[in-house]
Amino acid sequence: MRAVSHPMVVVIGAALLGTLCGTGSAAAKTRLMVFAGAASKPPAQEAKKVYEKAHPDVQIDITFGGSGTILQQMMLEQIGDIYMPGSDDFMDKAEVKKAVIPETRKIVAYLIPTICVQHGNPKNIRSLADLARPGVTVGLAKPEAVCLGDASEVVLRKAGLLDEVKRNVITYALSCEQTQQLVQLGEVDAVIGWDAFKSWAPDKIDLVKIDPKYLRVHNIPAAVAVYSQQRAAAEKFIAFLTSKQGKRIFAKHGYSVTMPKLK
Repeated sequence: MRAVSHPMVVVIGAALLGTLCGTGSAAAKTRLMVFAGAASKPPAQEAKKVYEKAHPDVQIDITFGGSGTILQQMMLEQIGDIYMPGSDDFMDKAEVKKAVIPETRKIVAYLIPTICVQHGNPKNIRSLADLARPGVTVGLAKPEAVCLGDASEVVLRKAGLLDEVKRNVITYALSCEQTQQLVQLGEVDAVIGWDAFKSWAPDKIDLVKIDPKYLRVHNIPAAVAVYSQQRAAAEKFIAFLTSKQGKRIFAKHGYSVTMPKLK
């Protein structure tokens, strides 16, 4: 008796063969794993979508969190293609720990510490000293886990107000995203945040500038992780982030893409 092949069997067999041979689109995709400080979350998410649309053979998976926390995770699991902390001091730590390739380090955007208050500034907070006033509730990012936490402590220490302000701190956030949410949701009267937080929730957050003598400009850097097996692809995405198109995305979200002046 002559065997008869069923059309459905042929279709399924062809599909399986394509998958096994690597001809399917999923098999051809390059997957980049990015560990990013939550300080860059809104523009980084948009940059991911734009890049993936222009490069359908690339999939970018981003893990957001505190810059110290994600660095520890990346090193502990020895995974990741790109490290993009919320501040340059954590990239310095990553270099010291030999977790990134130094020559691939690029600056994506700039950030300045500022006081973030509820819209309308109901507690009339005008300076760092006001954060130490009785009755004012303050939130800070957790030092060592979040780059903003370290930056906040440096600013308060320079101003000679660290101990006084800490008495008013009722919570420590574990990421930049959580830090701005403390003000946005009305859980505290003020936080020390980044200037870009205003664009995250323009109707909920107002900014109060800090005296420039206590400040320095921070930057969001990106570098290829030493664990990456696809350095060329990782460098291409970093090049996109620092390109004119990438900078436009960050600027649209309220980030400085050229070195700002402290005023």
